[in-house]
Amino acid sequence: MNAVLNGREVDAAALCKEIERRCPGVMAWFGSYTFHWWAMVWVGRWRLVEASTPRELLTKIQAGRSAPPAGR
Repeated sequence: MNAVLNGREVDAAALCKEIERRCPGVMAWFGSYTFHWWAMVWVGRWRLVEASTPRELLTKIQAGRSAPPAGR
């Protein structure tokens, strides 16, 4: 599946695989209806993360992993 990013067409599946490579244990995908980037991230429990771009998704995943779990 392709997505438009910064005005150009990109391979969404390849970008998701790159996110998963950089963040082991994460499952990432591009929403064909929402046109947003998504990931399931384990931080003591599963969390759904959503972003407008792959870079923003990586940033949110990394920030979520370094933050203490909610309620602690």
